[in-house]
Amino acid sequence: MKLDRQMRALASGDMSAFEVIYNETKKSVYYIAYSILCDKSAAEDAMQTTYLKVIKNAASYSYGTSVKAWIAVIAKNTSLNMARDKKNTVNVDEFFDSAQLGVTHTDDYGLLIDMAHKNLPQDEFVILMLITAQGYKRREVAEIMDMPVPTVTWKYNKALDTLKTLLSDKKVKRRGQ
Repeated sequence: MKLDRQMRALASGDMSAFEVIYNETKKSVYYIAYSILCDKSAAEDAMQTTYLKVIKNAASYSYGTSVKAWIAVIAKNTSLNMARDKKNTVNVDEFFDSAQLGVTHTDDYGLLIDMAHKNLPQDEFVILMLITAQGYKRREVAEIMDMPVPTVTWKYNKALDTLKTLLSDKKVKRRGQ
């Protein structure tokens, strides 16, 4: 009941209630995240994301149910999403050997972005940057680029596949060569 009252207070904007909720649930949230991600730093990131979601969605909590269980489900789902995203990520040390990425000199973009710029067609590069770097939705990019949404999705996925191939093969061919 104590946490139920705190959730009501949090939902009405009382941020001091968050401290009580956090102190009561932080260990379980951490252990849920750590058990899924197997990495201390990633578990801490998952905790942070979980509690941001708790604050944002406090009003959607069903009063009279278990606050701890509600937060645990958020932690589990957040951690599973992070694990899935991590599985689809290729880690590259862009400063280790920039020549392997097809670049010998960089501008303000950084090596990976420079590699994408040099190896992708212009429209794929723009779509990739709008979605990944600027956070636009595909629907918004379609409006900006004056393309159908399926075309934007196809070009975005094609750009990602091209970059994954380039990074995994460590064979980068410059566009036009």
